[in-house]
Amino acid sequence: MTGDNALRRADDIGGQELSYAEVKAIASGNPAVLTLAEADAELQRLTLLKKNHLDEQYVARRSVRDLPGTVASLTERLSQLTADEATATAHAGDRITIGNRAWSRDDTLGALAEQLERVPRNVRETTPVPLGVYRGLRFGLVLHPQFPPDVYVHGAINRQSGLSREHQGPRAVLNALERLIRDYPSECDRVRQNLAIAESQLRDYQARLGKPFTLEEYLSELTSLRDRLKAGLSATAQGDDAREAVSELAARIKALKAANTIETTPQRASRKQSAAEEPVTARIRRRHEANPASDPAAQPDAAAPGAALPPESIENSPSKPLTFQERIASERQRRDDGQSPP
Repeated sequence: MTGDNALRRADDIGGQELSYAEVKAIASGNPAVLTLAEADAELQRLTLLKKNHLDEQYVARRSVRDLPGTVASLTERLSQLTADEATATAHAGDRITIGNRAWSRDDTLGALAEQLERVPRNVRETTPVPLGVYRGLRFGLVLHPQFPPDVYVHGAINRQSGLSREHQGPRAVLNALERLIRDYPSECDRVRQNLAIAESQLRDYQARLGKPFTLEEYLSELTSLRDRLKAGLSATAQGDDAREAVSELAARIKALKAANTIETTPQRASRKQSAAEEPVTARIRRRHEANPASDPAAQPDAAAPGAALPPESIENSPSKPLTFQERIASERQRRDDGQSPP
C-alpha cells in the first residue's frame, strides 16, 4: 500500500482467481500454454525479488558510507557528556558564580534577578548572554527574536533547556540548570544506546554489501526457456517436431520450477487459547441445567416426618431453597475464601 516493497513479501490473496493467460491456456486445451502462463508469473515474482535485492544493496551502500560518521559523532558526544558529568559531580558543593562573584545559596536568587534585569527583552537575532558558572560549567541565556529564551550549560558540549513565556525569572532559570545537570546520566545512556544501534547496523550492512542475487541463475535460465517456449507456441506452422520441442520445453520449465522452489512467506503461528477461568454465573447455570435434580426445590422429601438426618446434612441443608442469585453469591464467597468449587 505504501509502495515500499523492500521490507516484506506477501502472497497474492487472489491466488484462486485465474489470470487471462491461464484462462486462455485452459480454453486452448494445450498444457504448454498453461506452462507458459505459469512461467510468466514466476518471472514476474523473480523480477520483484531482484528489485528488492537491488534496493537493499543501495541502502547498504548508503549506510556503509554514512554510518561511520554517525558512529564517530555519537562517540565524541558521549565523551563530551561524560566529561561534563564528571565536572558537575566534582563541583557539586561549589557556590554559584553570577557575574564575577560567587554567591551563597540564600543570596543567589537576588543576585540572579539583578543580572536578569540587565538582559535585553527584544533582540533581532539569536544572541547568547552569559550569566555565570554553575557547578563548574558556564551557563547563560540564549535569546530569540520571536520565542522564549533558552537556558544553556556549556562545558565540553553545549546543552539547552527552554523556558516558558510565563516563567522566565531567577527561580525558573535555576530549575532549568538543575534539570540539565540532573539529566546527564540519562542523556549518556541514550547516546550509548544510539551508538550501539549504529555500530550494529554498520556491521549488518557491511556483511550484506556486495552479496549477489541468489536466484540470478534461476532467473536467467527460466527467462531463456520461457522465450523459447513462447517462440515455439507462436510459430505459424506446427509440425510433429515442433510439438515435441514445445512439450520438451514445457517439461524442462516444470522441472526447473520444482528444483528452485522459492520460500514463501512464513505462516503466522496460531494464538494459543488462554485458559481463563470460567465465569461464576456460567458455571452455576451449567451445573444447574445439567443436574436439575440437585435443586433442593425439585427434590422430594427423602426422609419421613420425624426421621433423623445425618449431622452433615443438618449442617449443610438450608432452611429454604437457594435462589439463583444466592447461589452466585455463595460461589463467589467460596472462591474468595480459596475453596474449590463444589
